[in-house]
Order: sequence, then C-alpha cells, then structure tokens
Amino acid sequence: MIQLQFENLDSLWETLNDKVLAVEEVSSPRTKTQVAKAVFTITSKRMIVDFSKRANISPQKYSHMFEWEGNGKPEKKLFIIRRERVLNGIMIVNIKYKKSSKFVPIPPQLLQPGAKGKSVKTRNVFANKAEVMESGKPVSFSTKGYIAFLSKDSNITFLPPRTNVVIRNPGGKAATGSFDRFVETWYATKVDTVVTQSNLFQNMGKEIARTMNNAKVSAPAVREAIRVVTEKYAQGVIELWQQITASLRYTI
Repeated sequence: MIQLQFENLDSLWETLNDKVLAVEEVSSPRTKTQVAKAVFTITSKRMIVDFSKRANISPQKYSHMFEWEGNGKPEKKLFIIRRERVLNGIMIVNIKYKKSSKFVPIPPQLLQPGAKGKSVKTRNVFANKAEVMESGKPVSFSTKGYIAFLSKDSNITFLPPRTNVVIRNPGGKAATGSFDRFVETWYATKVDTVVTQSNLFQNMGKEIARTMNNAKVSAPAVREAIRVVTEKYAQGVIELWQQITASLRYTI
C-alpha cells in the first residue's frame, strides 16, 4: 500500500496551480498588448518597404508621399505610422503626414534667361505637399510677384502680381487618394503573411515551452519569457529589418 502524506499533496497542488497560472499568462491582456506592439513594428517596417518599392514602379501615383527627388526612398518618406494605443490586444494605428522641407524643383527651362534676360530665381517650399496632393483638393493663392508656369508642351506662361491662381488638382488624378488606398489594401491583405514570415509566434512558442518545462515554472517566469521575445521585435533588435530590406524583390 502506498501512503501519500498531506504535505506531498500540498506540494502537488502548488505545482499544478503554478502551471495553470503560467498557462493563463499566455492569453492574458498583458500578453496580448505586448504581442500587438511587436506586430506593429513588424508590419509598419514591411509596409514602408513595400510602399517604397511600389512608388518606384508608379511614381505618378505615389511620389507625392516622398520629398522632392526622393521618390521610393524610405528615409525620404513624408508620412509617419503611429501606434496610437494598444489595449487588450486591440491596436489602433494612425498615419500622419510630415511636412516637406525641400524647395520645389524648378524646371531647367525656367532657370535660363528669357528674351528680356529674366529667369526664375525665387524658390519656395510646398510644406503640405503630401497631404494636399493626396487629398486632390484645389489649391488657390494670389501671386505676390511675377510667376512663371511651364506647360506640358514646354510653353512658358507668365502671370503678373496679384493674380488669383487656382490649381484644380495639384497632385494629378493618379495621386488623389492613392496612398490611402494602398495602406487600406496592404493592412487588409498582408499582415498575416508578414507576421508569419517574421517567426514572432514561433519564437514565442519556443521560449514559452522552454520556460514551462522548468520544474519551478511560474506565471512571472512565463511573463518574462514573453516580454523578452516581444520586446526584441517591438524594438527591432532582431535581424528583422535586414530580412525586410532584403525582401525588396518581394512581389506586392
């Protein structure tokens, strides 16, 4: 006959209780929030790379979202992907426009002296370039001095001071709403694939399993294991960015 003393049973219940609490930690609101933060970093980096590649293919649609002469260069983008808040695994992502700080390029023809020896010398910054061109809304202004326009057929038109000018669609029809559509489509179709390719859940699973196999497993131990993995992704410590950059050949 085998006799079990109460202290043996107490120890068994304590061990089982620790394991139950450790398992519950995996699906806790805290874990969901940490995972959501990691997913934000993974997806936002990939989206920027994919969009930059698409901009190189279709500059007429997307170049307004980059600095002048910086189309398709991630470091020249005129938008910021912001993680507004994360609560119990639900993440709110918002995109903000950045202001352009470079002078608007002047066509070479306008820099050459004309018949009267005059040429364009004043340079201006179109600060709200991305937002205005994306919206497709008309822009109006009154000229302070003489202003020159170069038409598609290379004809130069001069407008005198105090002329009211209305540009119906400063970015062109192709640009209007193009970035918004790209972002909506990308997040609706690419997130699952991108997160899977990052091995976030695979690495989390390995670390959780290693911790759960420990004889002294506890909820705090599992919590720490999850934190270590998710924070590496959220902060970009792992080689994720190198993987993403190398995937520029990725087919969108």
